[in-house]
Amino acid sequence: GFGIQYREAGSAEWTDVEVTQVTMVPEAKECRAFILGLTPSASYEVRMVSANEQSSCGYITTESAPQLYNLSFDDWCTIDGAQSPYASGADPKIWDTANGGTKMMSVYPTVEEKSDVVSGSAARMESTYASMVGIGKFAAGNIYTGKFASINLGQMGAELDWGVLFDSRPLALKGYYKYAPKAIDMVKDPYKDLKGQGDQCQIQILLTDWDDRFHINTSKKLFVDMENDPGIIAHGSLISADEDNGYVKFTIPLVYRNDRTPKYIVIVAAASRYGDYFTGGKGSVLKLDEFELVYDSDGLTEEEYDLVFAIDSASSDRLGSRA
Repeated sequence: GFGIQYREAGSAEWTDVEVTQVTMVPEAKECRAFILGLTPSASYEVRMVSANEQSSCGYITTESAPQLYNLSFDDWCTIDGAQSPYASGADPKIWDTANGGTKMMSVYPTVEEKSDVVSGSAARMESTYASMVGIGKFAAGNIYTGKFASINLGQMGAELDWGVLFDSRPLALKGYYKYAPKAIDMVKDPYKDLKGQGDQCQIQILLTDWDDRFHINTSKKLFVDMENDPGIIAHGSLISADEDNGYVKFTIPLVYRNDRTPKYIVIVAAASRYGDYFTGGKGSVLKLDEFELVYDSDGLTEEEYDLVFAIDSASSDRLGSRA
C-alpha cells in the first residue's frame, strides 16, 4: 500500500502517483516521483502514504511556462533602413540580427518574409557577401536572442551579445523551417576542406547561468564552446542540409546537463552553419516561422515525446528532480 499522493493547493481530492513513476533510492533514503502534466506557477501538496497512515504534507510550487516575445516572427520594424525582428518601440526587443553590421554596405541578410509563410510573417535569412571599398567578408543570414554590439571594419568581423534573461526550463523548442542550400563557395580556416560541399543550416537553443550575456567576437574567434562551457545548463540543436519544398515542422529536445536554474536563454539560427567562420554558400536561404517553447509533454506527439524522453537512467534522475 505504499505510495505517493499529490493535489493542487485548495483541492479536496488527492491523486495517486502511478507506481511506474516512483523510484526508490535506498542508499539516499529517498523516494522520487516523476509527475507530468502539472499546472505552471501553481502550489501543490505532496505526501507519502501506506495502507494505514500518511505522512505530513510537503509543499512545492511549479515553475512558470513563459513564451518569448515574437516567437511567431510576425513583428518587424525598419530602423535606419535595416529591418529588425520586433515592433517599433517594443521593450524588451529580444531578437536581433547581423543587419546592424552589414547595413553600411546596403546588405541585409535577414528580413521579414510576407508571402512564403506558415502564418502571419516569417524570418528570411540569406547568406551573402558583404563588401565595401574592395574589402568584404561572407555574411551568413542569422537571427538570435540578444543584441548586435558592433562591427570591426578593419577585419570585417562582428561582435554580438547572445542571450536574454530567462529563468524557466522548457522541454523542447518547436517550430517550422524551410531551407534552400547552395554549394559552399566561401571558405576560411578551419573549414577550407568544405568547399564545393552542400551548405547546412542550423538552429540551436541554450539555457545558461552565465553572469552576463556571452560576447561573441568573430574577428577574435570568440564563440560559445557548446560542449564544454560550464555555464550551459541545457542545449539542443538541429542541423540540416536538405532542400525543402515546403516548411518542415521540427522539435528540438533540450538535453539538460544539470538542474541549475537558468539566467539566460539563447535561440540562434543561421542559413550557413559555419557562417561564424566566414564559410558557407552564397545564396543559401533559411526561413523560420511559428516557434514555441514546449513545457507540457501533452503538447508533444508520440514520436516527439519519445525523442524528448529517450534518456538514460542518469538523465531520468535529472528529469525526476525537475518534476
